[in-house]
Amino acid sequence: MMANPLTPEMTTSSLQETQKQRRKQAKRESKLRLKVEQAKGDVQRAEQKIAKARVDYEGASARLHTLEEELNRMQGGSEHR
Repeated sequence: MMANPLTPEMTTSSLQETQKQRRKQAKRESKLRLKVEQAKGDVQRAEQKIAKARVDYEGASARLHTLEEELNRMQGGSEHR
C-alpha cells in the first residue's frame, strides 16, 4: 500500500491554507498584544490613582489629628478656668 501521491494542486492548496492560518494567527496575536498593552496602561493609571489617593488620605488624616489635638487642648483649657 502506497500513500496517495500529492498533486501540485493539493500541495499549493494546503500551502495556501497553512499561510492563511498563519496570517490569521498573527492577526489574533497582534490584537491580543494590543489588548495587553492597553491593560498595562489601565493598571498603571490605577496605580497612580491609588498613590494619589494614599497621599490625599495621609494629608487628611494628619489634618484630622491636628484638629482633634487642638480641640482637646481647647476643651482641656476651658475646664481649668
